[in-house]
Amino acid sequence: MKNSIKIINNYEYKKLFLPDVSEHNLFNENKIQVYRIENYLRSILMPVIPYRTEFNFLIFVTKGSLTQHLESASYTLTENQVINIKQGNITATLAISDDVEGFFVVYENEIVTDIELGINDIKFFNSHPFTTLKPHVAHWIQQMLMLLEEELFTEGRVMEVCISMMQCILLKVIKSDIETKAPMSRQLDIAFRFREYVQKFHIDHKNVLFYANLLHISENYLNKCVKEATNKPPKQWISEISILHSQILLQDATRDIAGIAFELKFQSPSYFTRLFKKITGYSPSDYRKHKFMAG
Repeated sequence: MKNSIKIINNYEYKKLFLPDVSEHNLFNENKIQVYRIENYLRSILMPVIPYRTEFNFLIFVTKGSLTQHLESASYTLTENQVINIKQGNITATLAISDDVEGFFVVYENEIVTDIELGINDIKFFNSHPFTTLKPHVAHWIQQMLMLLEEELFTEGRVMEVCISMMQCILLKVIKSDIETKAPMSRQLDIAFRFREYVQKFHIDHKNVLFYANLLHISENYLNKCVKEATNKPPKQWISEISILHSQILLQDATRDIAGIAFELKFQSPSYFTRLFKKITGYSPSDYRKHKFMAG
């Protein structure tokens, strides 16, 4: 089933969403790539339908605003704010202001795995994708990104230097974010692991008890932890993640809506339609027309 949800690669992403990208940058396959939001992302045609990527990317806004959908939430970034999108996350750019400026940074998984981080740091980074940076930290990161950009575009660039710089940038974001938030509590850790499991198993398992058993806790305790950590009950997370995956399948106009409902193992097409409308405000057929068949 996972293969039916298309994950776009670096080249496909640039072809779809960076219309002004040069031929050189289009075929750029470096482990790290830096693009200015004002030079590329402003040209994106809205609305963008949800997608998943084979790479990680970080968006850092220095001026204006940008709204990014990530999994089942939307984040509006303004000056000195950062969002980190993990490989495989469901995401979409929803809105960009005319005056937006900043950086769009592509990086491969190994850039993160090579950083000396404790397990709690990594979990924290993954469970807190959106960060507001203090002005002095934002200035430091902006300067580092400009140096990284310069090195990447130098003919005799040294990729080891670029990788070290990117790791410093990520580490600075992680550590400054941890400083502004409380250490990861048991509730937050459980909520993080619950959402990771839902991403893997939501098609076959839509009941909360299954995830409680995986986590070796009671269903009541799982409900309590997830609701306290995220302000949403587990059942809502399961429903929203399942509907997000259906939105990706709906991009394929040849797919039958009833077939999508059965593929994602909903009780019935009518139940799927009701749940879809409750979460998105559209029926599946109206969503398909409104989002990407109108033109």
